[in-house]
Amino acid sequence: MNSSLDLVVVTYNSAAVLQAFLESVPGSVNVIVADNNSTDGSVAIARAAGARVVDIGENVGYGCACNIGAAAGTAPMLLFANPDLRLRAGAMEALVLAAESYPNAAFNPSIYSGNRRRFRKWSRLLPASDFWHGAPPDSDCEIPVLHGSCIMVRRSHFEKVGGFDPKIFLFHEDDDLSLRLRQAGVQLRLAANAVVDHAEGRSSTRSPVSGRIKGEAMGRSLVYVMNKHHLDLDVPAERYRAWLRLLAPHVLFNGARRSKTLGFLHGLNGGAMDRLGKSHG
Repeated sequence: MNSSLDLVVVTYNSAAVLQAFLESVPGSVNVIVADNNSTDGSVAIARAAGARVVDIGENVGYGCACNIGAAAGTAPMLLFANPDLRLRAGAMEALVLAAESYPNAAFNPSIYSGNRRRFRKWSRLLPASDFWHGAPPDSDCEIPVLHGSCIMVRRSHFEKVGGFDPKIFLFHEDDDLSLRLRQAGVQLRLAANAVVDHAEGRSSTRSPVSGRIKGEAMGRSLVYVMNKHHLDLDVPAERYRAWLRLLAPHVLFNGARRSKTLGFLHGLNGGAMDRLGKSHG
């Protein structure tokens, strides 16, 4: 497996979860850590575990860091994984077997957050007719969109579509990649026997500052991907729903959630202004 697969993990102040993730990875796997200028010891943890570290020196965002990490390897298969994942026994082998069985496909494993199954049934970039209806599947099958926390893809397919869009700093980069893979004729599939646990939202330290950054990125990314794929976005309606969320007690009285919602509003407005500027440029 060592020569056939590069596992790329992006870190940004991920020290709290990185050690456990790396310990869950089989020792035969090439691990490439693309670090977005962490200041909390993430790089030291990665190096101590024997991972290859690409110290980017600045925070370039998730997708761009994935591209940098992928470019640092040569294996024909790529696995992009968040540092707040834990691979259960046999997960890596099941993903590799799925890739061998379906050479024209990209994959998600079965993803759990505690006892809750995480499965993406839809995307704002897809028509309603492509949404998944019913319970998450229990066996291998085609799926509508990839969950970005753990994606297995052939390097040739990844490079054919140009990798992750570097203009997307954070959020919706998995939707965008999924759509471009589908348009290139690559199936999106579930490898049901590969199981991972996901401690959602813990890839980096939570704080009002990080919440603001994530929220703004979410707003800008939403405007960008909808415009990129020529889809309508009702910005005033998005703004109205965000203000309603802000007034909810569990958001209003929580510093990180409040900052994230305010950041989303700022990013939404900024993205809309960018779009307007380009349309008149």
